[in-house]
Amino acid sequence: MKDNIKKDDIMVELRELHKYFGDNEVLKGINLKVQRSEVVVVIGPSGSGKSTLLRCVNMLEEPTSGEIYVEGELLNDTSLNHKAYQKHLNRIRTEVGMVFQQFNLFPHMTVLGNIIEAPIQVQNKTKAEAIEIAEKLLDKVGLADKRDVYPSTLSGGQKQRVAIARALAMNPDVMLFDEATSALDPELVGDVLHVMEDLAKEGMTMLVVTHEMGFANKVGDRVVFMDGGYIVEESTPQEMFTNPKHERTKKFLVDIVDGK
Repeated sequence: MKDNIKKDDIMVELRELHKYFGDNEVLKGINLKVQRSEVVVVIGPSGSGKSTLLRCVNMLEEPTSGEIYVEGELLNDTSLNHKAYQKHLNRIRTEVGMVFQQFNLFPHMTVLGNIIEAPIQVQNKTKAEAIEIAEKLLDKVGLADKRDVYPSTLSGGQKQRVAIARALAMNPDVMLFDEATSALDPELVGDVLHVMEDLAKEGMTMLVVTHEMGFANKVGDRVVFMDGGYIVEESTPQEMFTNPKHERTKKFLVDIVDGK
């Protein structure tokens, strides 16, 4: 864990989070804290609730019960009336950037257009201010020469790096990554992971759902293993990958190594 993390500096906290889809309980009482500048990597088999957990953090999915705190503020504050609640949600959501498995770029906009849209529309940046931010971010993700092209001309890895730049353009305090490399060809994965690793080195608070165990081991401060809607185990990467405590964790990691 990074030396500059204070124990009371909690960026995201989930308390007794439950989520049902119909009769199917996908999250079964999740408790999790993510500290400032910490990289928490969530691993586990398909259907374990990882992506649902992530989508609840910025209320793309509304939890059935439980509380979500972002920088100490209750995100799902149901005591507010509808109008106040939406305003409250929108304000806090600007602090949380998210990168999806699918890139979700606007096909009718250039790369630059995709990145400047939200800062102009949501943060009331001038076009010149937004362009300056976008150009710096494109340079950061290694795509300065793609400023004026359309997403259809980009590789999957390039699209995902644009998606990361777009999320960063809002200057979020927390970044969520939901299987950001799983839709990519294997040879394109490294470029995206490199950008994510650079963000971690710069102190970005990150909650990452991934099947990239190498990234989890190298970049994660803490690894959380989920199965069946529960957090089964959490520890440092070294402990998780060399000495997992729970039988379900051991089986999952063996299956990963065996390619199952």
